[in-house]
Amino acid sequence: MSKENQVENNNITTDAAPAAPTEQPSLSLNDLANAAQIIDVAVSRGAFRAGEAAQVGAVFNKLTAFVQATQAAQAAQISEQPAEAAA
Repeated sequence: MSKENQVENNNITTDAAPAAPTEQPSLSLNDLANAAQIIDVAVSRGAFRAGEAAQVGAVFNKLTAFVQATQAAQAAQISEQPAEAAA
């Protein structure tokens, strides 16, 4: 066993200090769209049981609705900006 990782009373202890996060965790709209695609592929490949399908489908529907609504809002905001700049 090394000094860095020792097992004491079924608890793993580490002598090294944890690394400080350098960046705040974040999710982009693209990340959420990718998650919806992953769910879609997993369902099509039979990764979920029939009893789980409703819950998985509900999450998929929420993700896709959020992504679509946010994309529409962003597109509307972009289309309004040139009109506001001209005024």
